[in-house]
Amino acid sequence: MHETVSSSSQVSADVDTVDHLPDWQPGEQLRRTDKAVTTAGRWRGRDVVAKQLTSSERHWVKRFAHEVSAYRAFEATPPPWPVPQLQYASQRLLIIERLPGASPNTDRYPPLLAEPTVTAMIDALTGFAAWQPPPGPLSVPATDWPARIRRYAAAGDLPNDVQQPLLEAVASAPLVFGHGDPLASNALAGAGHTLIFIDFEFAGMYPPGADLALLGLWLGRHDPRAEQRCAQIAEAGGSLHRYRAMRVLWLAREQRLYQTLFDMVDDHEHRQWLDDQIADAITGLRRTAGRD
Repeated sequence: MHETVSSSSQVSADVDTVDHLPDWQPGEQLRRTDKAVTTAGRWRGRDVVAKQLTSSERHWVKRFAHEVSAYRAFEATPPPWPVPQLQYASQRLLIIERLPGASPNTDRYPPLLAEPTVTAMIDALTGFAAWQPPPGPLSVPATDWPARIRRYAAAGDLPNDVQQPLLEAVASAPLVFGHGDPLASNALAGAGHTLIFIDFEFAGMYPPGADLALLGLWLGRHDPRAEQRCAQIAEAGGSLHRYRAMRVLWLAREQRLYQTLFDMVDDHEHRQWLDDQIADAITGLRRTAGRD
């Protein structure tokens, strides 16, 4: 069902393209992917960002709706860190306040980032894990981890003997709130401004260390020290084993995601890096089994 937030109650609730939004003043296109187009602009005297869903795939339609729900949850129960204010939402159009800053990098595996940026990203994820979301879509498990583990093992993406350690580490975890997609492209950073994560389409409850494990995976491709820092923070918080379990699962997912790319692009170096990383991660998981 289409709904709008209170600040746009006079706008027809079936406006699903930014071009049909009354009083919309377009600005620069910020990003285009195979699922959405993000554009800056002004609406009703405010600097805003419009996200237009272009994919009809069920998965991305569901993720888009989840992101709208996340912004509504933030509006009802403001977290202790800055988030853009929701201005308008329908089934395929989302408009949020434009906050200062720009993405540190748009690559999935970014080159070496400035140390203050890495620190700010880690601090932001640590802050997410300390927040208790209100009852609703953000307070439930982000996915069925046991089912995913079994699916990966059945598909041959994980060794059979690691399935039980993963289940023990993840299934019993006391879940914490997480962003779920802490890409550098999903962050806003700038001189004199607090780093802010946006794009909450995967936000929800995760095992402790899940966000850090994912950030460490992406940054660690070109900055191994960043991954070491993420692991150290997880260890200091008593969740190193769960961090390593999630690192195994995230790496298995990366291999699955990149499989089609390997079929099209001769990228032996990255394939080898992923293979080496998951082998090391499985060894680390076995080493820490039962510690936390």
